[in-house]
Amino acid sequence: MTSQRSVCERGANESEVRAGEDVTTQIVTAVAEREGVEPTALDTRLYEAIDPDALTTLVENAPDSGLTVGFDYAGYRVTVVADGRTHVEVAEKA
Repeated sequence: MTSQRSVCERGANESEVRAGEDVTTQIVTAVAEREGVEPTALDTRLYEAIDPDALTTLVENAPDSGLTVGFDYAGYRVTVVADGRTHVEVAEKA
């Protein structure tokens, strides 16, 4: 499950990033939670999968656009959707 004190639970693998919180931090936290480790203990850094600054800029500049970004990170498929609220889904890779 991806819920964390700073994330609103939406579904089994989906969470909503609250306003003012960094989407990249939420991604790392969600994956670490799935792994059962602290975020700093992850072997793969987010920047190895995607440019964190570019992702943050996309999400912040298109909050109501329906923008969907998907990428693989640390053995998971991460999907970020900006449709009025920003949603982060972390799922096992198929």
